Amino acid sequence: MLFAPVKFFWGMLFCQSVLGALAVLGWTYRLMQRSVLKCWWKLSESSARTRGFAEFLADDPRTREHAHWPNWFLVQNFREAVRRNSAASLRRHLLAVLNAVGQSLWTNVRLGVQGIFNTWVLTLPACVLMLFGWYDGWNNSFNKGYEQFSVGPGVSVLGILLFIAAMLYVPMAQARQAVTGKWRAFYQFRLVWTLIRRRWLACFGLAMLYALGSVPMMVLMSVVMFLPNINPGLADSTPSETIQVLNRYFFWSALFVFPAFVVLRLIAARIYGSTLLRAVQSGAVAQDALAESEWHVLQRLDLLQVQAPRPRHPVWRIVAWAGTRAGRVTFGFLTGLVWFVFVAELYIAQFFNYRGATVWLNQTLVQLPWFHHLPATLKNPWGDFFVAATIAFVAWRLKRVAIWLKSLHRH
Repeated sequence: MLFAPVKFFWGMLFCQSVLGALAVLGWTYRLMQRSVLKCWWKLSESSARTRGFAEFLADDPRTREHAHWPNWFLVQNFREAVRRNSAASLRRHLLAVLNAVGQSLWTNVRLGVQGIFNTWVLTLPACVLMLFGWYDGWNNSFNKGYEQFSVGPGVSVLGILLFIAAMLYVPMAQARQAVTGKWRAFYQFRLVWTLIRRRWLACFGLAMLYALGSVPMMVLMSVVMFLPNINPGLADSTPSETIQVLNRYFFWSALFVFPAFVVLRLIAARIYGSTLLRAVQSGAVAQDALAESEWHVLQRLDLLQVQAPRPRHPVWRIVAWAGTRAGRVTFGFLTGLVWFVFVAELYIAQFFNYRGATVWLNQTLVQLPWFHHLPATLKNPWGDFFVAATIAFVAWRLKRVAIWLKSLHRH
């Protein structure tokens, strides 16, 4: 209750830069993992369920860090980490404290880099095609190249179809990566697709939430260009004053952007966790397909036993129809249609207020929660990507040097 508003504030602030958005993505992945662990703990009927959730997590060093919500800066269980090294020499104690102060930030950024890399592998080609189709379509409309009329629309349609195909897979794959903590788990296509096919109805509902969440995003994007009409005094603002106004606007826009980004992924994580558990208990997914961390938690909770199907309520029988061949085809088509609506909203927002190539290459609710788009005449948007890449690389090298120095000290 005390720290939730503080953590929320930092989430809003981090959404204003690319590097901060990477930290938000990594922080959200850690929260998704904790959410799935709590979901499994609630579904368990073993003796581990009789204790509190935090006590259950504290019993195993593999889950101990999830006893509380993830931190932005301090290492999880900061007091315990500091006390553990209190008996060491003063130099080692100070080094341990310095490491604990920034450990979570480094973890968040590292997980964020892994997460956005995997997401961009599947979505970026489609985004590039949509960007080129938009650019070529406008050029053709101004230059009246009637012979090349079909190039822009054709490339755009191809990009849209590729994006829809990717988004049928990406949300559950993101949840798989977050829960296992391994970036390679994102590419376990057979397992992820098995879970999707078993929960087409839930995936359809998740796509609907993405499309509904994109409506306020479209409004926030479009309102910017009408700010001088809302406040006529802004028309005479200097560039520095304009930047200040836009900084405030985008910061308060994060009141919606940050929680929407997090909630969509928490819902995907819950769908993943419940579906994986049912698939394992029904024998549709073998235990050796689980990640080591998943297997240990389910084993501790006695949730790995294969269970016979239970009688279903008539409502659940209707839901179960979604798992049949006809249901999968129906809801697969409807889910693709909803993702088309999601893309159409992006085109509409770009038409009312074109914000450059970065919006095509990074869609806020799907990729990075970076929502701070100043006009190129005021600030080069690619500078944020360069700064984020530079800082991430330097931090990675410093981490490698610290590991090397620690190994020398041990020898």
